[in-house]
Amino acid sequence: MHTTLTSGTNYAVPFLIISIPFGVVSLLFMPQQLRYLRLRRHRVKTLAVCAERIRRGGTAVERLNCTFRTADGEEFWILITAPKPPPREGEEVPVVHEERKPSSAESVQYLASFGSRAGIVVQSLLTPLIVAAAAAGALS
Repeated sequence: MHTTLTSGTNYAVPFLIISIPFGVVSLLFMPQQLRYLRLRRHRVKTLAVCAERIRRGGTAVERLNCTFRTADGEEFWILITAPKPPPREGEEVPVVHEERKPSSAESVQYLASFGSRAGIVVQSLLTPLIVAAAAAGALS
């Protein structure tokens, strides 16, 4: 039995339908993943003081509202992902920030965690899937 181009592209439509939600999610999280990559490459390490512990829907502390001073003495307020265990209010937490944009900061522990790195891996795997679905959809 010979497979024709028409019968081969019949599988493209379901593949395209399945890949669209994954593509949308991937695109929504891309700015955050790029920010994490920039912080890993061009980071300035400093200590921030936890001013507020933020819980969302449960008892676990998910975010921290912190303040720190740059080398120039300028004070910044930042919202970061809480490390495990989260510091108490008034305690210091290590953070990294971009030299040119100190307001873009994140917890050192979170950037080193599996969760922040897994997003990049998942998006790199989804990109070929989306491209293949778009190509298959264009052929059908």
